[in-house]
Amino acid sequence: MGAKSFIPKMKSVVAVPLATLFLAAGGTSVATAVELVQPGTLQIVTTGNAPPLSLTQPDGTLSGFDVELCREIASRLELEPVVSRLEFSAILPGLAAGRYDIVCSSTARTAQRLESPDILMSDPTVENFTSLVVRTDSDIDSVDSVSGIRIGVVRGGQEKTAVEIYYGDSVTTVEYPGLSEEILDLKNRRIDAVAANAVVAAYYVADDPDITVITPGMVVEGMSPYQLGLIVNSSAPELSAKVNELLAEMHEDGTFDALLKQWIALD
Repeated sequence: MGAKSFIPKMKSVVAVPLATLFLAAGGTSVATAVELVQPGTLQIVTTGNAPPLSLTQPDGTLSGFDVELCREIASRLELEPVVSRLEFSAILPGLAAGRYDIVCSSTARTAQRLESPDILMSDPTVENFTSLVVRTDSDIDSVDSVSGIRIGVVRGGQEKTAVEIYYGDSVTTVEYPGLSEEILDLKNRRIDAVAANAVVAAYYVADDPDITVITPGMVVEGMSPYQLGLIVNSSAPELSAKVNELLAEMHEDGTFDALLKQWIALD
C-alpha cells in the first residue's frame, strides 16, 4: 500500500512514405526540415474518449485540450490538421508504424516513455495525478481505504501499473478501451472504482452527482503525480524540436493559458 497521497489545488504501418517539408514558422524566415507522414498535413491521433483532453463532440468532431493544442501547432506550422481516432492501446503502435505524426491524447511522461528509443515526448503540458473515481454512495473515501475491490483501468494506460504498485494483489483490475466505458460500468455497479488521471476524472464528475473523485490521490514514485505531454516518432526529431519550440511560444503569447482556462478544471 502506498504510504502517501497527493492532493491538488482545485480550480472550478508505413502506407505513405515520409515526406520532408521545409516550413517557416512563427513569422520568421528560418526554414526547418520536418518529416511528415503526408505532405502539407499534420496527422494527429487521439482517443476521443478522455475529456477534457480528448473528446468527441455530438457531431463526431474530435476536440479537447490536447487536440486543440495540436491543431494550433499545425496552424503555426502552416499545415492542415488531420485528426484520427484510435483506441489508446493501438496509438503508439500506429505511431511506430508511421501512420501518424503526433499523439495528442492525455499521455503521461513516464520514465519508461521518456527513455524509450521509439518515441520522443514533448516538454510537459499539464500537471496531473492518479486517483479513484467512485460512486457517491460508496464506502470508499480514501485511496488508502481500498481492499478486495474491482478497479477499472484503461487498456494500455499507466493507471493499471500504478494500481498494481500501490495496492499489490489486494485489488483486481478490469481493463476497458476508455474512461467513458469504465464510468458506465461503475455506475451500473459492475466495478467498484475507476483509476483515472484526475484532470479527466474531474471533467466527468463535474455535472454528475452520482460519482466523485477521491482526493488526495495516489503517490507512486515516477508515476503519480506526473506530467502529460505530446508524442512524436523518434524518427522525426526535427518535428519534436519544433513542437517544443511552439509550446514555448504559446506559453509566451498566452495561447497556452487560454486553452487551459477553456478546458481544464484542475490547476
